[in-house]
Amino acid sequence: MSDTQWEELDGEPGTVEAKGRTYTELAEAITRSVRTLQQIVDDTNTTAKSMEKTRKLAGEVREDIEKAKERYSYTGEALTTYGSALRAAKNEADPAAHRLKTLRNQLEDAQAAAATAAETVDDLPKDASDADVTDAKRAERIRGDVVSDLQAQISDAEAQWNGGHGDKVTAARSAVSKIEEVVTGDRVNGLEDSGWDKVKNVVKGIYKVFKIVCDIAGILAIFLSWVPILGQILLVLAAIGAIISIVESIVKFSRGEIGFGAMLLGVGLGVMGLFGGKAIGSIAKYAKARSVVSTAGRMSNTAAKARFGKALLKTSRKTMAMTKGQRVTEVLKSPFVRSAGDKAVAGMVKNGLYKNAFNSWQGAKFPLPYKDGAARFALGNDDVIDMMSTLGKSGMRIDGVTSTAQSIATVGAVFNQSANLANNAAKLGNSIAGGDGWGIYGEGNSMATGPAGGDWGKITGLPGNINNAVTGVSDVFGNNGYVAGKW
Repeated sequence: MSDTQWEELDGEPGTVEAKGRTYTELAEAITRSVRTLQQIVDDTNTTAKSMEKTRKLAGEVREDIEKAKERYSYTGEALTTYGSALRAAKNEADPAAHRLKTLRNQLEDAQAAAATAAETVDDLPKDASDADVTDAKRAERIRGDVVSDLQAQISDAEAQWNGGHGDKVTAARSAVSKIEEVVTGDRVNGLEDSGWDKVKNVVKGIYKVFKIVCDIAGILAIFLSWVPILGQILLVLAAIGAIISIVESIVKFSRGEIGFGAMLLGVGLGVMGLFGGKAIGSIAKYAKARSVVSTAGRMSNTAAKARFGKALLKTSRKTMAMTKGQRVTEVLKSPFVRSAGDKAVAGMVKNGLYKNAFNSWQGAKFPLPYKDGAARFALGNDDVIDMMSTLGKSGMRIDGVTSTAQSIATVGAVFNQSANLANNAAKLGNSIAGGDGWGIYGEGNSMATGPAGGDWGKITGLPGNINNAVTGVSDVFGNNGYVAGKW
C-alpha cells in the first residue's frame, strides 16, 4: 500500500479498529477458556481415574492455547491503536488534501490575472497619465499579493498533509513492530509454522504456478495441437486447466464466494473447453458423412469410389451407422484426443515427411498446417473446415438435416473458438494477477500465521490475499510504499 502525495490517505480506520476488537475479544475468550481448564486441573475432589486423565489433558491444552492469548491480545491492541492513529492522521491530512486542490486551482487563476496585470503595466504608452500608471501598478501589486497569499496557504496545507502522513507512517511502523514481536520475535511463544504448514505453502505455490501453465497451454493448444508430442502435452494440460476451472467454480459456490449463476457459467465454460470442440467436430463429421453417403447413393459403386475414394466412403458409412449413444460416448470418451487432421500432420512429421506436413497436406504452409489459416483461426476445428470443403464441392447432395448440422457446426465452432480464447485469456490474467483459486487446502488455518476473521487484505479493506502475518502486516501498513519514502 502507498499513499499518493497530496491526496487523501489510504486506509479505513473503522475496519482496522473493528478487526482489532475482534482480536482482543479472541484473547479474552482464550483467557476465559484457560480459567475454566485451570479449574478442571485444580479439582481434586473427584478421584476417578478418568478424571485424572481429564485433568492431565486439560493442563496440556491450557498450556497450548494460553500461548496464543498474548498473540491475539498484542495484535488486537496494535490494530486498535493504529486504527485510532489512522483516523487522527486522516482527519489532519484529508482536509488539507481537499483544500490543496481548491487552492491550486485558485493559484492558477491568480497567476494568470497577475500575468495580465504585469502585461498591462508593460504595455502602457509613454504618454500615459500618472493616474493610469498608478492604477495599473496598483492592480499589478494587488494581483501579486493574491498570488503570494495563495502560495503561503498552499505551503501551510502541504505542511498539514505531511504532518498527518508522518503520523500515519509512525503509527504504522509501531503497529508492525508490535505484531512482529509476537509473530517472529521474542514473544512468539513457540507458535511458529510447523513443517507441515510450510509444506502446504510450498504446495500451494506450486499449484498456482501449475495453474498458470495450464492456462497458457489452453491458449497454445488451440493453435499447436498438431505438433507431435507437444500437441499432446498441451491438450492434456489444457484439459486439466478446464477441470480445475470446473472444480474452482463448484468450491467457490459452496463457500458462498460466488452466486449460482456465476457457478453455472464457470462450469459451463469448463465443460465447453473439455468437450465443446469434440462435440462440434462430431456434428461436422456427421454432416459431411451424410452428404457423402447421400450423394454416393445416387451413383454407381464404381463412380462413387472414383469420386470420393474407398477410405472416405468407408468412414462416412461407419459414421452414419453410429447410434446417438455411440456419438455421445465418442465425444465424452476423452478430452485428450486430437482431431484427425492433427493426427495426420503429426504422423507426417513423425515419419520425417516434413515437406508433406508443412507444404503439401491440403496446401498447408508452416506454421499453420491447414488449407486456410484464417479459417483455422476463426473456427479452431479442422473437422469443420474439412466439412465445409467437402460440402462446397459441386454435385454434393445437402438435405435439410445436413444443412442444419452444417450451420450448427460452423456457428458453434466460431462461438467455441471465441469463448475458449476469451476464457483462457481471462483465466491466465487472473492467475498471473494472483487469483485466489480454491487451492489444495483451506486458507489461513495456522494459528501461527493465519489472521482471525479473514486474510489481511480483507481485514484492512485493502487488496491482496496474504496469509503470512509478517508479510501481511508489512503490506497493510505501507512497508512497500510510504515507509520507504516512495510515492
